[in-house]
Amino acid sequence: MKENKTKFYELNECKTEFLFESDAEKVILKEAAKPKKTKVYKKIIVNTIIICLFITGMSLTLNQYQANETKKISASLGRLNNLKKVDEKLNASSNNLKKINNNYEDKYSIIINKANPISEDLVNDYTLVTVQDNIYNNIKLEEETYNNYLKLKANLMDRGYYINIRSGYRTFNESTLIYNSYVKEKSIDYANKYVAKPGTSEHNTGLAFDFIISKNKNTYKTDYESDEYFYLENIAYLYGFIIRYPNDKEEITGYNYEPWHLRYVGTSLAKYLKKNNLTLEEYYETR
Repeated sequence: MKENKTKFYELNECKTEFLFESDAEKVILKEAAKPKKTKVYKKIIVNTIIICLFITGMSLTLNQYQANETKKISASLGRLNNLKKVDEKLNASSNNLKKINNNYEDKYSIIINKANPISEDLVNDYTLVTVQDNIYNNIKLEEETYNNYLKLKANLMDRGYYINIRSGYRTFNESTLIYNSYVKEKSIDYANKYVAKPGTSEHNTGLAFDFIISKNKNTYKTDYESDEYFYLENIAYLYGFIIRYPNDKEEITGYNYEPWHLRYVGTSLAKYLKKNNLTLEEYYETR
């Protein structure tokens, strides 16, 4: 009787019975039982797919960024055009304005004009807030100015009058754009004579705004001979506001008459100016 030469070998932790003893064959079987390595071309395909996805993602992100920047530029141009429509207009008398000793510790009483510019660093310390429930978007005012505007607005609404702000705080950069646009369209002489440079406009502080008022809630125009305007003109001082560039005082203020331009000076000073029919320029001259 022949001896049974069948042997057992460990391959991947499983006992496999071999009916042959060739060492060469055993090696071949062991190699065959090992997990197959991923072929190089498969790795290349996977890596290529990953790179393509990355590039596609970056391209989409860049396109979105460019689209957003284009929207910002378009919005800025549109805002610039709107600002130019309501921008204050200096007159020839602005060259005669005098330098005064501003009390910068009381920002609400400071005078800002061609002869008395304000620095951007000073304005950076002001707290600005966004105007709510307004037919124009993205309007900002200095905080106390806005709070008193809300009180004025509530008074007007009780009488069925609606007020909206069409131009409030204006950055120094926006004032620069406006000035440069007039230089390009008109001339530098025209711009210097009629356009407020950065730091010389009350809009650069957030203490002033241009408004519209009407009995119609959604109107975009003001009738300056209307009852609602007459009413506002006579009660604004109760909330710290003055018509900054009144009629018949263009030579004193250096600005043309602007019935739509309110400036916040605080209730105490506003009452004094109203009672004595004074502009800020005249107030400082009498001090």
